Amino acid sequence: MLDHMAQKTCPHCGASIEASRTVCPNCRAVLKKKNSLTPYLAIAGLVVIVVVVVAVVMTSPVSGPGTAVAQAIAVQPTSAGESIPSQPTCTVAITGAKVPPSSIRLEFMTSTCSAGEITGLKVSVNGVQAGTLGTSPGASKTFAGSSGTNSVVVTAQYANGAEAVVYQNAAL
Repeated sequence: MLDHMAQKTCPHCGASIEASRTVCPNCRAVLKKKNSLTPYLAIAGLVVIVVVVVAVVMTSPVSGPGTAVAQAIAVQPTSAGESIPSQPTCTVAITGAKVPPSSIRLEFMTSTCSAGEITGLKVSVNGVQAGTLGTSPGASKTFAGSSGTNSVVVTAQYANGAEAVVYQNAAL
């Protein structure tokens, strides 16, 4: 038999006890055994949290650069006696991209509007009327811009007289 077994000191009463004991025989205090995995478990928990946050951010449904789906309505001022056109409930999706060095390509992607509900799509580049875009999905056109950053706005004109900005990008 061993003369000297490993000893430890009870943190509650200070008595010397065998290292293998989980209860102090002097004061009956329960002695916690140190877990050597605690720091590793904490790091693993942080890694899991970071992975989940990155996955959520990466899979969030965000429109790509230059894609806009809008339903904002800007109604033309009316003179006394005229009624204000009702707001259309449909949406329009247009994409835009810079075509180096100074052109801008716009494409009418999709719409929930009925046939004939949109009568025109006016395009402004850097605050100046640049032309029109076709009013059916798939229509595309290239417009002149500057070699730097361009501000592009597309305004839909509806059959009932209402107008709405359906695409706006200040960084093309």
